[in-house]
Amino acid sequence: MAPGLLAGLGAPLAGAPSPAAGPGFLALLWGTVVHRPYVYAFFACFLAFAVYQLGARRTATFAVSTWLVAFAAEYSSTRNGFPFGPYSYFDETRTRELWISNVPFWDSLSFVFLSYFSLVLAAALLSPREDLARGRWPGLRHPAAPLVGGAVMMLLDVVIDPVALQGDKWFLGRIYEYPYRGFWFGVTAANFLGWFAVGAASQWLFQLALRVLPWCRGAWRPVHPRFAWAVYGVYAGVFGFNLAMTLFIRDWALAAASGAVVAVTLSWLAWRLRAPGRLA
Repeated sequence: MAPGLLAGLGAPLAGAPSPAAGPGFLALLWGTVVHRPYVYAFFACFLAFAVYQLGARRTATFAVSTWLVAFAAEYSSTRNGFPFGPYSYFDETRTRELWISNVPFWDSLSFVFLSYFSLVLAAALLSPREDLARGRWPGLRHPAAPLVGGAVMMLLDVVIDPVALQGDKWFLGRIYEYPYRGFWFGVTAANFLGWFAVGAASQWLFQLALRVLPWCRGAWRPVHPRFAWAVYGVYAGVFGFNLAMTLFIRDWALAAASGAVVAVTLSWLAWRLRAPGRLA
């Protein structure tokens, strides 16, 4: 564990008031919920869907392992540029919401639901239609699922990060910056590759947990035949929220590009979910 990591929980920077004078852990955690309700709305969807599909123990395993992968990636990237490329967070909200060292808690938490819904969509694409109709999801264990899921998650970021980079124009706020302007509306290629890597790694780690952890074994409950379409709806909702914010800030060029990515991605996924057989 890096020195000072736990000490950085919501602590102000050097020169600011001492931790004793600032808000406590619970107050900062509540502040995170208050300031980022859209994040927790999607996280609540993750809990409802995952507990229904995976059960409580597998859901907790996925959430904790994915958050650890995401936090480690962000902690590393803000120091040495791997795997997202170099960037840094502005700490203007450090006294209002929870931070862990130099990473806002809500940001790494977001990867949990983004990775889950991406993995489940990949599993649906890789499962035979007859299994999905019976509520079984063999695609969750398919060797290609983390690769497909990582790509599906990266496509979300093509729409998310360009508008997040302009958070000062909407209620997200000024969150982070790159040391140089990237090729995609300011976002770097390394950032997209990092999203793919974090998605694939977190999903592969969950597959490993399914094989080796005793509490992740056992029978799986069958789910509703239309569960995949419900997951598709939440995934589309993440796209829709970020596209709506892009329209709100009136960045028409970005809105057109993001709209094209959303249309192509959702159309392809819908076509594959309707198609007989499976992707591979």
